[in-house]
Amino acid sequence: MAKNKEASAVTYKAAFASTDGESVNIHYGRAEKFFVYAIKDDEGYDFLEERKAKPVCMDGKHIIPEMEKSTKQLEDCRYVIASRIGGGAAASLTARGITPMELPGTIDDAILKVWEYNRIQGLF
Repeated sequence: MAKNKEASAVTYKAAFASTDGESVNIHYGRAEKFFVYAIKDDEGYDFLEERKAKPVCMDGKHIIPEMEKSTKQLEDCRYVIASRIGGGAAASLTARGITPMELPGTIDDAILKVWEYNRIQGLF
């Protein structure tokens, strides 16, 4: 799958929790940055930006005000992908209309899975 340079056919955004911009390799609550991509229905995608985040999980406890800030800064994304997402974070994301997904591995592989999931959802 090639990375397209045009963003005119953007259909939705997805944010990936990553420490290196290559792999989905960190828990949502511990992420310090999210890599946001525009994903197109024709399987093309473009990297848009890196968003800084404050970790919302400390010693297994959630910092609720930070959780709200974190989900609010991602509300323009249809999907948020991390290696793990706890129940509280998943509920907070879902309440904002964001679909949380646990897809550890490369961002490229996760994009393929998100694209396929979105395509299947469009059939119903």
